[in-house]
Amino acid sequence: MTTRKLCLCASLGLLLASQTTSSQVQGQSLPAGKHPASRSQSGSATQLPKLPNVLYGVAYYPEYMPYDRLDTDVALMKQAGISVVRLGESTWSLWEPEDGHFDYAWMDRVVDAMGKAGIKVIMGTPTYSIPSWLYKAHPEILARPLGGAPVFYGMRQNMDTDNTTFRFYTGRIVHNLVEHYRNNAAVIGWQIDNETSSYGASNPHVFTGFVDHLKSRFSTPENLDKAWFLNYWGQDIHSWDELPTRDSVQVTGYKLEWSRWQQMRVTNYLSWQA
Repeated sequence: MTTRKLCLCASLGLLLASQTTSSQVQGQSLPAGKHPASRSQSGSATQLPKLPNVLYGVAYYPEYMPYDRLDTDVALMKQAGISVVRLGESTWSLWEPEDGHFDYAWMDRVVDAMGKAGIKVIMGTPTYSIPSWLYKAHPEILARPLGGAPVFYGMRQNMDTDNTTFRFYTGRIVHNLVEHYRNNAAVIGWQIDNETSSYGASNPHVFTGFVDHLKSRFSTPENLDKAWFLNYWGQDIHSWDELPTRDSVQVTGYKLEWSRWQQMRVTNYLSWQA
């Protein structure tokens, strides 16, 4: 994709300016003039320490604001010493409001404002929450839960990340965003996806991949029987097509290996997106 610069960006709730000159800290009043937000007699804010090698940042969601307050927020960030923001990880439907139609102007304005203020940007790829048009066209991309209960649109983090259709649309949006911002000096790095997990997917091809993983790890069904002690309840298998799906399995070894397989899927997905 592109070379990414690494950055320490703590999601600390955005500190938006206190107007008081004294505060209660653990029940103790701070003397006037000692409070971090206190002001000098001239009215200027106390000078914040300079930390040129440490980025102090927040997640910022301008798309959630009920009215335009970008300039105000940028000014408050500067006052609080913010030097980096994370943007965009929940906004696929804004980047691509309909299939193949991309809109960057709404975020360009935010990135430009941050750049002019000297605040760096880490852009999040918006792939952990799919737009409604994508579900409407391809409901098969949703993750099948254990037990196979019906699934519907409305939750975030509800997709099968190995699904080839999902991978196509994910690859397209990520590629387009990187191409658009690759030469923007304000954008110093990328966050890949967000809060990524396997989302409990047990779709048929996920199970098929699991069986292939077992073949590679254990070589034969007999080795698997011994490793999982499957004769305990007479659940030995004699060919790979006898392996039950994960849905109602109670065998501890199966559960452990299934969890390991799901973690491997997450690693594969993030590596692919990067």
